[in-house]
Amino acid sequence: MLRKLDNTRLKILEILTKPMTTTEIARKLNLSKSTVSHHLKILLDLRLVKVERIELEKNFIKKYYVSTLNMPNHLFPDIFKDVKLSDREFLRALLRSFALLNLENGIFLRKVGLDVGYYLLANNVEDERVHESVADLWEKLRLGNVIEVTPKSFVVEDCYMCSNLPPINDTYCKTDEGILEGILLKKTGEKHLVREIRCWGTGDEECEFKIEKLNKN
Repeated sequence: MLRKLDNTRLKILEILTKPMTTTEIARKLNLSKSTVSHHLKILLDLRLVKVERIELEKNFIKKYYVSTLNMPNHLFPDIFKDVKLSDREFLRALLRSFALLNLENGIFLRKVGLDVGYYLLANNVEDERVHESVADLWEKLRLGNVIEVTPKSFVVEDCYMCSNLPPINDTYCKTDEGILEGILLKKTGEKHLVREIRCWGTGDEECEFKIEKLNKN
């Protein structure tokens, strides 16, 4: 699967956090519609993209595509199937090893994190105080010390995933992004876009995640 994902297809997956037409994708990436259609066909065959809805406009059929990587569907069902929350040391080590071995595949790291957050961790988060409870769980799992948590921001120091790693002009904690997205999706029923803007990879000693609630349309 990974061999079939060139930079253009990865960019398409990155922007399909909400349904978009071929025309909208082409405009966003400055590509021709025929080029986008070619890549979408491959992504559909790989089940990494699906048609969210179809509309008829002036006798033209408009298909809206969305990435399945933003949804919990156990794309990687065997990686964490036997892991329990009580095995926190194993879980931490597994997440970190998987992340560091796959840094060039950030979109898949987020997908793994999303599945872990949705299927494994969300049931340990309280419904009444979701964001604060996520922070409590983060510290219980010893993933880092949460020093700020709001509906729009999540800031961690002593991050298990990236503390003391060298700067790489990028962020390390793609899996953590996915974990937060998965938990929020399961507990709120709404999609969120979580992106890390600071970490050891960018030369900072704190990890800061920006959280954006996505519109349904």
